[in-house]
Amino acid sequence: MSDLMSKIKDKLDQAGIKYELIKLPEDISMDIDVHMKFHGKNISQAMPNMVLKTEKGFVVAQRRGDSQIDNKKLKKLLGVQRLALANEDDLKKFGLLPGIVPPLGYEIPIYMDEKVLENTEIYTGTGDRLFALKLNPQDLLKVSKAKTGDFTKLEDKQLGGRVLSGIRATGKLHLGNYLGAVKGFLELQKNPDYSTFYMVVDLHTLTTPYDKNALKESVRHIILDYLACGLDPTKSTIFIQSMVPEHVELAYLFSTVVSVARMQHLPTFKEKVKQHPEDVTMALLNYPVLMSADILVYKAGLVPVGIDQEPHLEVAREIARKINEKYGLDFPEPERFATAGEYVPSLMGEGKMSKSIEGSYINLTDNLETIKSKLAKAPTDAGKGSKIPTEGGVASLLTLVELFQGSDLRKEYEKQYISDGIRYQKLKDDLAQAIYKELQPIQEKRKELEQNPKYVDQVIKEGAEKARKVASETLQEVKKAMGLS
Repeated sequence: MSDLMSKIKDKLDQAGIKYELIKLPEDISMDIDVHMKFHGKNISQAMPNMVLKTEKGFVVAQRRGDSQIDNKKLKKLLGVQRLALANEDDLKKFGLLPGIVPPLGYEIPIYMDEKVLENTEIYTGTGDRLFALKLNPQDLLKVSKAKTGDFTKLEDKQLGGRVLSGIRATGKLHLGNYLGAVKGFLELQKNPDYSTFYMVVDLHTLTTPYDKNALKESVRHIILDYLACGLDPTKSTIFIQSMVPEHVELAYLFSTVVSVARMQHLPTFKEKVKQHPEDVTMALLNYPVLMSADILVYKAGLVPVGIDQEPHLEVAREIARKINEKYGLDFPEPERFATAGEYVPSLMGEGKMSKSIEGSYINLTDNLETIKSKLAKAPTDAGKGSKIPTEGGVASLLTLVELFQGSDLRKEYEKQYISDGIRYQKLKDDLAQAIYKELQPIQEKRKELEQNPKYVDQVIKEGAEKARKVASETLQEVKKAMGLS
């Protein structure tokens, strides 16, 4: 138990407040939506706490999970001109950590939004990432003596409920794309509270060496795979990035608040420099800025991408904060939507499944024999040992077993590994059947789509039109705020 959590517990106990401390899984994501799914509750029952910096000092803003701060309202309530999120160094002054600011226990003025008080119970942090706090917000108000006010707006389908994501145009989708991204796309598409935008990011493809003659075909492959997997153009806006030029123009405007040094220090940039030392271009350096524009041109608050994209999302949040503070705009700070298969390992046992590593991936279009052949080449060991492998080919196979056949079977294989041993031939054959069973209906739908090119062309055209309508409104808003005609 952290010192801060102990202080909070003591304050609540001394005040005779009823509350519940809830133990969290050690590997739980910091995303609010993930936490609330763990509790089995709606996002509106969450209470995130944000430390904000003004010219008069620091304040804590407590909002309800389904709302976002209205900068203009909060500035008026506080009587300040400038408002920005506290950075990591600022938080350290108060013994706080980014992402887990609790509702009390420190010496900073607290402001609670009135929407929080509409709930009879609220879930919030404790200063310890392994525990959550459940209590009545009216009781919390008695202890914290927070000032209340109306300073948020609900995240509705037309604003905070927007979702944006995309996949680079490097050919047909593989299992890593499907489990790490597309399954998340589908989950959010089903939710009527969200307005979903999914694109093929062909402009991002240009940041590393590519085959210009194959690019157009690669783009169409991804559109076909999107539709075959279940993305519905009547429910989601499906489009190609380069057909919405507002992305590029907004990226340029965003680049005016981002330093070159910030981009150069990104671990993802350094990694690409090592991979392609002869192709270190301005496009590569600006990749995160364009990605920020991709997201924020739709004012998307949720982004279903893999955990490897978190550094880029942090750039998007920084840009949103700076643009909002400098020009009085209202961009949301986008959060990552995590899926069960957000990291799918390479069949070869090193790194993640990737098109750039031959033999590491299974395409969504692979037939049963091809899947068997690829799994057969996955490296294994003797099938027996005192410890379950945590890396290498065996670890990859066990992860795929869990993703396609369930955690119970994985546990059974692990028991076999430390007792009688695993027969890898049977494991691989059964796993191949399970993977193919899930891919078969996708492949059948894809064949139907390939026979109807006019329909696919219509989806692409209408998707671009719908995306441009939203993107152009945002761009004009930003240009006006920045003093451009």
